Amino acid sequence: MKKVLPFWIVMILSVLFVLPTQLSAQELKMIRGIVRDKQTKEVLPGTNIQIKGTTTGTVSNIDGTFEIAAPAKGTAVLVFSYVGYANRAIVWHNETRLDVLLESASLPGAEVVISASRLNQEIRQAPIAIQKLNAQQINNSASGDYFNSLSNLRDVEIINNSIGFGAFNTRGFNSTSPLRVVQLIDGVDNQLPTINIATGNMFGISDIDIENLEIISGPASALYGANAMQGLISYTSKSAYTKQGVSAEIKGGSRDYLSGQFRFADTYGKQKRLGIKLTASHMNASDWVADDPVANRYGKQPSPPQNLTQLIESKAQAGNVFEQFMNYSVNNSLVVPGKKQFLMPGFMEATLWDGKVNNTKFSGTMNYKLTEDLTATYNYRYSEGKSVYMGNNRAPLDGFNQQLHYIGLNSKHYQFKAYRSSDDTKNTYAMNATGTLLGFASLPSVTGYWSDAYVNELNTLTNNFTLEATQAMVDQANQAALTESNNGWLVPGTAAFNTAIEKIKSQSPPVGSRFASKTVLYHTEFDYNRSYRIFDFNFGVSYRYMSPESKGTTFMDTLQQDGSYRKIKMNEYAGYLQGIANLPGNHWKVLASMRLDKNEYYTAQFSPRLALTYQTGEQHFRLSAQSAFRSPTLTDLFQYLNKGTEITLGNANGVGNLYTYSSVVAFQNGGSADPGLLKTTYVDAVKPEQLQSLELGYSGTWFKSLITDFSIYYNKYRNFIVYQQVVQPKSGTAGDASGITDIASRNYQRYAVATNSKTDVSSLGFSAGLGYYLTPKIKAYFNYTFASIDSSGIAKDQIPGFNTPKHKVNLGVGGQEVIKQLGFNVNFRYVDSYYWESVFASGPVPSYNTLDVQLNYVFPKLYSTLKVGGANVFNNKYIQAYGMPQIGAFYYASWTFDLDFKH
Repeated sequence: MKKVLPFWIVMILSVLFVLPTQLSAQELKMIRGIVRDKQTKEVLPGTNIQIKGTTTGTVSNIDGTFEIAAPAKGTAVLVFSYVGYANRAIVWHNETRLDVLLESASLPGAEVVISASRLNQEIRQAPIAIQKLNAQQINNSASGDYFNSLSNLRDVEIINNSIGFGAFNTRGFNSTSPLRVVQLIDGVDNQLPTINIATGNMFGISDIDIENLEIISGPASALYGANAMQGLISYTSKSAYTKQGVSAEIKGGSRDYLSGQFRFADTYGKQKRLGIKLTASHMNASDWVADDPVANRYGKQPSPPQNLTQLIESKAQAGNVFEQFMNYSVNNSLVVPGKKQFLMPGFMEATLWDGKVNNTKFSGTMNYKLTEDLTATYNYRYSEGKSVYMGNNRAPLDGFNQQLHYIGLNSKHYQFKAYRSSDDTKNTYAMNATGTLLGFASLPSVTGYWSDAYVNELNTLTNNFTLEATQAMVDQANQAALTESNNGWLVPGTAAFNTAIEKIKSQSPPVGSRFASKTVLYHTEFDYNRSYRIFDFNFGVSYRYMSPESKGTTFMDTLQQDGSYRKIKMNEYAGYLQGIANLPGNHWKVLASMRLDKNEYYTAQFSPRLALTYQTGEQHFRLSAQSAFRSPTLTDLFQYLNKGTEITLGNANGVGNLYTYSSVVAFQNGGSADPGLLKTTYVDAVKPEQLQSLELGYSGTWFKSLITDFSIYYNKYRNFIVYQQVVQPKSGTAGDASGITDIASRNYQRYAVATNSKTDVSSLGFSAGLGYYLTPKIKAYFNYTFASIDSSGIAKDQIPGFNTPKHKVNLGVGGQEVIKQLGFNVNFRYVDSYYWESVFASGPVPSYNTLDVQLNYVFPKLYSTLKVGGANVFNNKYIQAYGMPQIGAFYYASWTFDLDFKH
């Protein structure tokens, strides 16, 4: 409790500091009107309307009408925005009704984003590469799953751990554990504290509550700190002030897919100051099956040496043929079996879990407008799921849940937030360890079959132990015993197997495979922004505290001599400052920012950024140079995860008494005859990874219909965080005779240890995007992404994990209200082959292509939309990572109901 108090003290003091001393209520007046297309005079439902400089907003109804409350005194500026139309600002002078006409613009670059600079700016004026999707684009994604459809964007890859659990990656080093990107939901870090990554939208917000999302491709540490070194994805949910009503969706599809979502939001009080929003969703499905005969067979490895002589001696105590064998072996030492290892067969993934996935999410939000410019917010989120995560091993997340408590104050010039995020792994277990332990559980039966067959076969060959045994007799007895021993392995589907696996899954290491961890994250932050003439500036400070509790099953919080468990914690402090100068002439803009992050385990990390943008007409150029960093996570520092075949080890202090894994393999392949092949090593403690990046970009509009965007970047990584594979003697010392003996007898432990590359790693990338409006409502697009890496300096036993195709292409076309209420989206994607590297498994990923198609139809009188479609409609099965399931076709249909309340 003492560790938590500083967080709440900071939170309360911050609230008192930023809360105005007087919260005066203002008299309001309703502004009413209608929004229409300037040329066709058709109404535009779903138009965003906001009073400039405030958080007050709404959207137009199905008939294009709207109502919004504004201060009765003075004037108000209303900003209208709609997809495919130019934004329009109207000054309200107390008119009774407004007739607003929007003009088709075909200029997506006019959309406003905030993530690039933490300030509102047009997307085409952003100093870095940024992309944005609005609610309509999200809802009508061709694949039927907007998160998977993010792969259709340039520079972005989604790697699917499981149905409903995608990993967002950008600009290389693709991973099922995206540690180099940050995911925010309404400004809140959405990572699971235990594994330090965001799980796509599995523990996010319901699809029907997403207002928009912004994606930064490239370093963002200058504003967002540790781990935003490859990019950022930021969600904004729909506000109760701008979107009131009831929404619901039901969706069904192949793979036994069934999901339902619900959203309710409304405002209350005479002046509509109180906003309430509730959302909930649930999903069930049957997952794709990972069935690679090598990567997905768990526990296929030599057993620990089994003392068969001792086993036969124990049986001899009961008299019979075993006693005769022991007496015979006194003068016939050739027959003494000694210790032997058995090749455990391993178990395929389909036998270790049922393949069922589910996800349940609930969120409740309460907002209150203390003034027109100051809103207080409380949000609670709960998510729970069952899925598969492929990190250092493949692990079913069974009952894994996350909770969030958030409070905040938001105004035009400052924002305060404080939140507590916690997770519980519940019944999560490792399949590698499960397969290995099932093999161990079989050994008493296996050795029993072996000993019986061996002794009986020798009894027959030696005529009741009266003839002298020969080597041929011993070999024949060995072979007969080995064949018979295979009957001792547990068989999937049998009662014995089911009993054994349930026992293993329910117990913690070393006797079980369940890893139980409860990790908590506290975060508090204050941000301020102000404009003065040609200058804009903003700054912020933050504090974060994290602490896991796994009792040694996942982290190094092991039991100590006094009966308590070792305490693991992490404190982080940060601050940033940014200034933007809009130079005279409105062509040039200079942006400079700096951020300082201090983690208690490392020296302070400095992340500067300098950017220059130039605009002439509809052509925009950008140039940026910046530094970013990735701080080692809790797992990099303190993990202790037994996967069965090896242990993944955090490395805060350095690890010694080791041999390189490659030298041990060479030694064993040579028959353990040449000790000179063994190479000792020491693994230095892991430290922060640094990145220097240079980027040049261009975006422009030609002929009012062609939109272009290009980026080229060069990244240089120093102290690149890798995992090094090593071997440690269990009883001996690496480098002397005792260590060699341990390696020869396989009395050792394999580790994958976090550390840093001693040489620099660089990557080069280029991306291009083209969009062309065939008509004001139909858009065709094309994008291409190129990525390459120079990792020639990485040591053989280290795993960089670039895992990125050199070439990726997307080609598509889509439109809404093409024929009355009919809309469609089609996307073709090609992904080049690449080599996948990870601690879990490494191997080739073949090239693949997919075609996604969706049709949607709006029923205005029913407030509903029907969608049908398919992802990978031609069922071209593919993998995205070695050791993952093959993904095939997915077909779906959904019905969405959306009723706006009219106040």
